[in-house]
Amino acid sequence: MQIHPELAAALAQLSGLPPIDYQTMPIASIRQVLDHLPMPPSGLEMHEVRDLNIGGPESPLAARLYRPTADDNMPIVVFFHGGGWCIGTIDTHDGLCRHIALLTGMNVCSIDYRLAPEHAFPAPLNDAYAATRWIAAHAHELHSAPSRILVAGDSAGGNLAIATCLKARHDQWNGICGQLLLYPVCDARTDSASYSLYGDMPLLSSTNMQQMWAYYHPAQPVSPLASILENESLAGLPPAVVVTAELDILRDEGNELARRLAVDGVEVMHLQAQGMVHGFASFSTALPHVASILRDACTRLQLLVGTQESTA
Repeated sequence: MQIHPELAAALAQLSGLPPIDYQTMPIASIRQVLDHLPMPPSGLEMHEVRDLNIGGPESPLAARLYRPTADDNMPIVVFFHGGGWCIGTIDTHDGLCRHIALLTGMNVCSIDYRLAPEHAFPAPLNDAYAATRWIAAHAHELHSAPSRILVAGDSAGGNLAIATCLKARHDQWNGICGQLLLYPVCDARTDSASYSLYGDMPLLSSTNMQQMWAYYHPAQPVSPLASILENESLAGLPPAVVVTAELDILRDEGNELARRLAVDGVEVMHLQAQGMVHGFASFSTALPHVASILRDACTRLQLLVGTQESTA
């Protein structure tokens, strides 16, 4: 089990970065390093890229709209960036959002939610849910279809996407028609076999993930709106594409999420990316093999949403 050569070469270019220790480093210092990494430029042109201020639960939230075409009434993907709920911005995920828009043909709106530890659970989730409801209510202003709202995210952003669907289920709001979940965080217990196997892999270590959990949800017990696999049932959630990485500490919980969704009657497509580590999708605009994996995931998302539309 080795890292794919393309990705290994890209990671080697980041090897000169200072070591990141979430236990000892101030979060501001970590953000100063990781939020300014020299990530691959996308070079992906959109019909429109527009910065927005949208309604949040307490104050307006920054967001960025990506429109790959001039078409109106398009599906729109509400995207939540990864970073353990405590780092990351709409800028760090600009390339990935452009690529998802291009590959799906859907509009994408990336949300700049509040971050832990300054804003612990449930603040980031409340932002994510409020943003999704706002986009549904203002879809026409965004050249999007209010009946074709999807959610997506990578890592902690995937967690927020699933939790947004759980909140929608609780509120009996059926406004979300699909999910794209890239190596989502699903389980606060952090005790799966993949934590032991891949705890020292690049981009996400076991100890750093555990500290991210401590920042995001310091209160105990952990809410099932954060630790997704501790929900008794996932029935009634929208169709989902779940992407896991073979060499990722989150692999097993992502695999279990896909299994649980299927058992609970949710239509799900699961793709496990061989030779990939956590965070690999952020390299999709630079690495052809990663681009092919993301293309596969986006094609599956189109199929899921198309199937739902044709049977509605």
